[in-house]
Amino acid sequence: MVVVRTFMAHHQGMSLVALANVLFDGVMRTRFHAEPKVRAAELLLQERLPRDLRVTRLRAEEPQSDVPALVLPVLRLFSSPHDTPPRTHLMSNGRYTVMVTAAGSGFSRWNDLAVTRWREDPTRDAHGTYIFLQDVQSGKVWSAGYQPMGTEPETYNVDFSGERAKISRRDGSLATTLEIVVSPEDDAEVRRVTVQNLGNAPRDIELTSYAEIVLALPAADLAHPAFSNLFVRTEFVPGINSLLCTRKGREPEDPSPWVAHVIAGEGPPLGPLEYECDRARFLGRGRGLRAPISVMDGKPTNTAGAVLDPIVSLRRRVRVEPGETARITYTTLAAPSRQAALSLADKYHDPGMFERAVDLSWTQSQIQEHHLGMAPGEDHLFQEMAGRILHSNPSLRPSSDFLQRNTRGASSLWASGISGDLPIVLVGIEEPEERDFVRDILRAHEFWRMKGLEVDLVILNKKPPSYNQDLQHLLETLVRTRQAAQRHETNLSKGRIFVLRADQLSSEDTRLLEAAARVVLLSRRGSLSEQMDRVDRVLISTAVSPSFPRPRPPILNEPTLLPRLQFFNGLGGFSADGGEYVTILTPGQWTPAPWINIVANTGFGFQVSESGSGPTWALNSRENRLTPWFNDPVEDPPGEAFYLRDEESGEVWTPPLPIREEGSPHISRHGQGLRQFDYRSHGIASTLLQFVPLNDPIKISD
Repeated sequence: MVVVRTFMAHHQGMSLVALANVLFDGVMRTRFHAEPKVRAAELLLQERLPRDLRVTRLRAEEPQSDVPALVLPVLRLFSSPHDTPPRTHLMSNGRYTVMVTAAGSGFSRWNDLAVTRWREDPTRDAHGTYIFLQDVQSGKVWSAGYQPMGTEPETYNVDFSGERAKISRRDGSLATTLEIVVSPEDDAEVRRVTVQNLGNAPRDIELTSYAEIVLALPAADLAHPAFSNLFVRTEFVPGINSLLCTRKGREPEDPSPWVAHVIAGEGPPLGPLEYECDRARFLGRGRGLRAPISVMDGKPTNTAGAVLDPIVSLRRRVRVEPGETARITYTTLAAPSRQAALSLADKYHDPGMFERAVDLSWTQSQIQEHHLGMAPGEDHLFQEMAGRILHSNPSLRPSSDFLQRNTRGASSLWASGISGDLPIVLVGIEEPEERDFVRDILRAHEFWRMKGLEVDLVILNKKPPSYNQDLQHLLETLVRTRQAAQRHETNLSKGRIFVLRADQLSSEDTRLLEAAARVVLLSRRGSLSEQMDRVDRVLISTAVSPSFPRPRPPILNEPTLLPRLQFFNGLGGFSADGGEYVTILTPGQWTPAPWINIVANTGFGFQVSESGSGPTWALNSRENRLTPWFNDPVEDPPGEAFYLRDEESGEVWTPPLPIREEGSPHISRHGQGLRQFDYRSHGIASTLLQFVPLNDPIKISD
């Protein structure tokens, strides 16, 4: 026997790396997975080894080829922003999630935090990150998507694919394209706007971005947005054309998240970069996103710092020669520290980062589809279902008569372990032969998790009880197999999977589940695609096209007799007897902030501002509102309204909340226990008196 005294250096290196991993919590693994090339292929590490191997040997006469089969991509194409519910598309790298609708609205979220403000509103679909465009020569203003300006384009096309969202429109001789992608390697979303001049004259175009910054849990922002805004601070970093935002933690040890908003362009800009961080200065009091004063009538004020209502907005002017194209890229990114945010902002100051993000996103989407074993086009089916989860819609829910028979609240779900905090998808299964349907919905649940959509999936076993409970055992096995594939992941979604037996639930419990679910599916009604196709056909057949009033010559209003007021300050004053405070607002004039009147008895009341907005409540103004209050001192949108319509012209206006760009002065009387509005418009004089009786829970509007 001969002893060989030798060693290899890499063996010692492997030992040292192993020791470092043990002593420093896997530091070498963390460094390895921090490499962009490794992160782009991380899903390959999640594939499970098959339990049973089936070996197939090729016969000699069979040709062997390394060329994979060509699978053409399946696209979701739409030509209208008016679909109900809004068509949605989810994009995510597992940490940073973007949802965009066909109209250009949506939200951005980073882990559990809302980066931008969003409210579920399938009717208006009016929250998101927007880009305004203005033709300097003509003054015409439109947006890269249909929202928020709402101007009807000559053509409008939406293309949702696995790696990006794309909205194209044409307005006159200008074609605008908005492309949105989430970077797989960084927590960032990149939006590129392409403007093509199809005319014969050069055009100067101003592009202005807009997003309301939250940096808090969505529930906290929904509960009290005005209070939540107070802890956000903004700053402008001129060297990299970036706006920085951060939220101060409640406790000194709480981490402070950071967000950067960056602009990058191809070619030299016209004039300096302009910015705005104050929503009140951007919109103007009483104006909304359909007519922001900063875009329509003014310029950004270059305001940053501690503002009451934080936004990020960057403006740049470009010149587009005939037949040429200009591109501007806006990037919004999130980071755990200021230095990390600045580093990423500097990186995305390069306009070429958009193409890199698209390439990486395409690779990630292909890996995810392979990991889930999805058939071509199945991802778009799951995206369509996600739209019904994000926006509540009756198309996949029980009838209204059935819902009215439910008498239980969300707390009754707790007995089944369901919190009710997340959207619920309820699936009814009756036979073991329907296992493929269960596999599809489990695959959809994991797809939503990868896209940042947290959903509680409830699988209801509707088979009558038997001795062996074969269906129950099958469902539990399928769920355990799917969950076993996710145990190695550290960022598991809060959405859970529940397998319940219908024979162990009362009829009231079953009715509650169906009433609480946003989507109810039954396997006996066909496959997922068949059920979604039936829903789409119904929605298309019942779609209503928007109508617009017929133009006619304006009607002159008779002069309004204005009351004589004491201590008049230009906006309002006291009546002659001192019993009322009266505001007189001329067209285009607003009070500096909403002037509120509370009218209530001991158990019922309402709040109303000088523009007529405010909620109605019973017993408790916070916990039991009957109509919504938006807590927005800038726009002060109404939750209640009365509409007057001219049947000849189709024109519509509201007495308490006129646009006040034309017409007579708007008079509001604030008295003890009442509020009265007087207004003349379209040749019609209207008066609205609102009050609450002393002892009855009634709001009277006369």
